[in-house]
Amino acid sequence: MEKQNKIHLKRTFVKSVNFEYKKDFTKDELDTSVNIKKELIFKEGIDNEYIILFDGSFENEIFDLKIEFLAIFGTSEKIDADFKKSTFVKSSSPAIAFPYLRSFISTLTLNAGLPPFILPAYNFTKENGEIDE
Repeated sequence: MEKQNKIHLKRTFVKSVNFEYKKDFTKDELDTSVNIKKELIFKEGIDNEYIILFDGSFENEIFDLKIEFLAIFGTSEKIDADFKKSTFVKSSSPAIAFPYLRSFISTLTLNAGLPPFILPAYNFTKENGEIDE
């Protein structure tokens, strides 16, 4: 029986964030343009860790927000080519990390004195790196 590579989310953090407040708001619901891309990063020389990078931009009549958010995963076994192509890495890992990004953005907008902007749920099964609603 083949040994399964166990993974764990080591940490998440904001690499960069740019928030621009444009004008006072008059309504609680906003039509927000959402653009999020995900990228898998495997650093050379590190064989038991990988990174999910979410690169997002959100725009509406009240604010513009750009963010780079990283989630670092550790593995119990060395990462090989099969692991890099696995459904777990491509779909499940982003699904595990996404709620942390979602929480950060809603907290940021709420603490900025705005209605909290809550990202919708996403389907992470697309191959091209774009995140589908």
